[in-house]
Amino acid sequence: MNIRRLLLWLHRWAGVLSGLVILVIAVTGGALVFEQTIQRWIRPDLYPQQATAKADRITISSVLANDPRVQGIRLPRDERDALVLFAGPQAFHIDPRNGKLLGTRPRMGGWEQTMMKLHVNLLQGPTGGTVVVVATCITLGLALTGLWLWWPLRIFGFRKGANFRRFNLDLHSVAGLYSSVFLLILGFTGLTLRYMHGEHPQPPQVPFVQQDQPHLSVDEAIKIAEAALPGARAASVEMPPPQRPVFRIQLAFPEDGSPAGRSVTFISRIDGRVLDTHSSREGTLLEKYQMAQLSIHIGSIGGTTTRWLAFLTCAALLLQIVSGYVLWWKRKSS
Repeated sequence: MNIRRLLLWLHRWAGVLSGLVILVIAVTGGALVFEQTIQRWIRPDLYPQQATAKADRITISSVLANDPRVQGIRLPRDERDALVLFAGPQAFHIDPRNGKLLGTRPRMGGWEQTMMKLHVNLLQGPTGGTVVVVATCITLGLALTGLWLWWPLRIFGFRKGANFRRFNLDLHSVAGLYSSVFLLILGFTGLTLRYMHGEHPQPPQVPFVQQDQPHLSVDEAIKIAEAALPGARAASVEMPPPQRPVFRIQLAFPEDGSPAGRSVTFISRIDGRVLDTHSSREGTLLEKYQMAQLSIHIGSIGGTTTRWLAFLTCAALLLQIVSGYVLWWKRKSS
């Protein structure tokens, strides 16, 4: 058996045995790329009907006065987005123009959480996570061996008058060829996200305070955080418990491509001092990659264009799985 025959045999059976798992990863990955867009289609009631500029938003403090149990805040990502407050098991969507409650959704267990768990561990915990890692490694191997097998054929498009089997071969080859580079990027970042995620910035150790001690409002803390990292917008706030005097504010630079932001600032709730900052524009090359890898993996690093590239890569992977099974079945039945 020569090298080409061996690679073809490995390519075929690796795809057959792992195809269903890779199918789940591809479908859920494609859905998660446009999670926010799908969420707006499913629950349009959770988003304001009128666009609200940043200057026209009400203060967050006025909203928090009605519910001191809030543990986290997600600021509007654009003029059509809602202010989201996280309290207990619920997420409350607030109209940033007038503070009215638009609706609620479960903080955990929604469709996006189900898609995420399917994508990461097939809803099977650590065992499922290991299966996904193995399937990802196989996908990388399929992409590389597929390019090797494609080279002698050099199929760049669909041939006229081709029968059903030939059409599937062309579909399999074309989808694999044009998505291979992006598939390798998505697969590699998927693996490093699991094993090279880095350490989350921890708040500095500060003394506890009395509950009735005067402290900074969340709106003032956001202004200080944005001034500490010029050009970045505040994306979310982790509210400290009553006796913990530190705001954790996450910020996003325009090039981040991540709605949640990749930079973090810690602000003293007592006197407004900037206690620590972690900027996505600073650090070693490895640290910058660790901060950027999620944005690369979901295709948000370059905005709408790269999101579509990530989505089309998932779609191409889906086509390769289906056409691969058809080719295998036709060969088996012939």
